[in-house]
Amino acid sequence: MGHAANRAFRHKIKSTPFPEKNGGVPFNASGVVQVGPRRFIFIDNHDSASFFEFDLDADNAIQRIRRRRLLGIGQDQLRDPEGLTGLDVDGETILIAGSSLCLVNGQHINDGLVRVRYTSDGDLRAEPMLGFRSWMLSHVPSLAESGGRSPDAGGLNIEGLVWDPRARALLFGLRGPASPGRVTVIKVPIDAWRAPWMTTALSAPSVLVLRIPQSKVRQGIRDISYDAQAGNFLILIGRSLSQGDEPFQLCAWDGSSDRVTLSDLTFHRSMKPEGLTTFSSGGKKQIVVVDDRGGYAVFDAHRW
Repeated sequence: MGHAANRAFRHKIKSTPFPEKNGGVPFNASGVVQVGPRRFIFIDNHDSASFFEFDLDADNAIQRIRRRRLLGIGQDQLRDPEGLTGLDVDGETILIAGSSLCLVNGQHINDGLVRVRYTSDGDLRAEPMLGFRSWMLSHVPSLAESGGRSPDAGGLNIEGLVWDPRARALLFGLRGPASPGRVTVIKVPIDAWRAPWMTTALSAPSVLVLRIPQSKVRQGIRDISYDAQAGNFLILIGRSLSQGDEPFQLCAWDGSSDRVTLSDLTFHRSMKPEGLTTFSSGGKKQIVVVDDRGGYAVFDAHRW
C-alpha cells in the first residue's frame, strides 16, 4: 500500500502529510476537484494567487505539488478561498473558486467568486465576479444580519461550493451561521460557462435547510461534492465555530430532500477535512479528501 493507503469505509480515516509545503508552512487545503485521470486541483485558503495541482500514483501517493498561478485577478478579488468546484463543457474544464465571504475582526471583508478555464499546463486565466458578497447579502435576506458579524460570533462563513448539473446552479454550503441538527445550502442558478462573469448573470437564489439525523450539535458544511456516478452529493460537515469538538462527518444528499444520510465513516481527531471529491480507478470508486492541516487521504467509497 502507498502513503495514503485505502481503508475500509467503516474505519477511522487518518491523513498523510503532503510531500511539500507552501512557502515553508503546511498547505491550508480546502476544496478539491478532479481535472484529469488521477489528477486533482485544490486551493489553499491562505493563498489566493494560485491553485495547486497533484497526481496520485498507482499507490495513491503524491510525489509532487505544482503551483498554478492565477492571472487576471487582484489581491482583494479572492480573499480566503474556501470552496472549489468544476464542470466539463464540450471537452473544456471550468473551475469556480469561492471566498468564505466572512468578516474578520469586524472590518476585514473576504469576497470573491472566480471562474477559471483550466489548461493542462502554465498559468491559469481567472475572471473575478465583482461585488458577489454584496449581491449575496442583498438577495438572501436571512444572511443580512450574519454578514455583519465575524464567524465565531455567529457570522456568515461559506466553505462548501459545488456545481449542480441537474439544476444548473451553484450550491453554497454554509459553515455558519448554523443551528443544531441543521445545515444550510444556498442554490444560485447561473449559466456558469457562457454567461458574462457578472452578478447580473446570477438568478434568484433559494435557501435549503437540511436535517442531520439524530444530531443535536452545531455543525456546518465544510465542503460539498457531486458524485456523478451515484447521482447525489457528498457533504463534509464539522464544527461551525473555531472552538469546539463537534465531529467531522461525511453524509450523502439527493439534492432535493431536506434530509441527509450519515455514513459510518469517522475521521481521526488530528484531521480537519475541508475538501473532497470522488474518482474512479481500476473499476473502483474512491474518495480523496484534503485536510487544512496539510495532508490528504484516499479511501474506497461507501455504497450508500
